[in-house]
Amino acid sequence: MKGKYLRRTVMELVEHHWPVHIKELVRNLGLEVNNSNIKKISYHIKELEKAEKIRTKRVGKALIAWPHDMEKMRVIYELLRE
Repeated sequence: MKGKYLRRTVMELVEHHWPVHIKELVRNLGLEVNNSNIKKISYHIKELEKAEKIRTKRVGKALIAWPHDMEKMRVIYELLRE
């Protein structure tokens, strides 16, 4: 898998399995969990975040990702709760 197809697949996995860790994404793509594949997926995660399609957060050394739409729903929930 390369380029836009890989990015689209990563986006679909984040949408279906959020919140998700990068190693989990690598496993779900059927790739070997090694530094090369983790960096490859990490690059696509960063590009999706730049495009404002997903949000990420570091928890310790782990990078967690979830769809941007869920962040909008969280804000709406907080407004309704008050």
